[in-house]
Amino acid sequence: MKIAVLIKQVPASNDVTVDPQTHCLIRENAEMTVNPSDLNAITAALALKQQAGGTVTVLTMGPPDANKALRTALAMGSDEAWLLTDRCFGGGDTLGTAKVLKAALAHTGPYDLVLAGDASSDGATGQVGPMVAELLGLPCATDARKLELEGGKLSVLRQWKSQKVRVRMSLPCMATVGLGSNQPVLPTIRSQMKANKVEIPTLTNQDLSLDTAVIGMPGAKSLVTDTLAREGSHRKAEMLTGTPEEIAKRIKELMDEEGER
Repeated sequence: MKIAVLIKQVPASNDVTVDPQTHCLIRENAEMTVNPSDLNAITAALALKQQAGGTVTVLTMGPPDANKALRTALAMGSDEAWLLTDRCFGGGDTLGTAKVLKAALAHTGPYDLVLAGDASSDGATGQVGPMVAELLGLPCATDARKLELEGGKLSVLRQWKSQKVRVRMSLPCMATVGLGSNQPVLPTIRSQMKANKVEIPTLTNQDLSLDTAVIGMPGAKSLVTDTLAREGSHRKAEMLTGTPEEIAKRIKELMDEEGER
């Protein structure tokens, strides 16, 4: 069974700045990490690989340093990684990103199953996965909580509003995996050191042959017209000591102070 997992490298914290002209996140010099729900998707893929055999391939689109995320995926147990990087990919919206990912899957596949995190922590649209599925003509289940193979089909327990719904799809298909749906595999020091030595192949638009008018900033169908900075956080930590009555009194004082802000 060939499984592909689409991942994204995102800022490790919310302390990022936005370009006032392009309204895009300024990622230079920001600490980056693997998108949290993508870790759940990788873990789900590894579990299915253990159940049915096969390989797990991870792909990400981003600048050259996005290979850090790919090395994390390799250290977790993935078999192969591809970096999709080209200046013409940059600045695009979710549809442009989906077109690049679809082309890369076609170039490196075919795959029996494509997984991705349900949404990225920086954009949080949840659009890319379903768009990729639509472009590939695959059935797709979102916000998967549990994935199992049953008689050649993928059984997906997914969240829908306040309920859980089970969906069964014939392969090939796609699913986006919900944040917190499993306990992500933790790389060992040995596996991370081994992954750091792997030469990760890259794909550029010279390989994918996409029309540059439909990807990147020129192909964006959505436009960010303005961004609003979140008000600064007033959170702070204070160690409370004393008798239970004194601690209770101080907690009330802190709650009253917070209510006045």
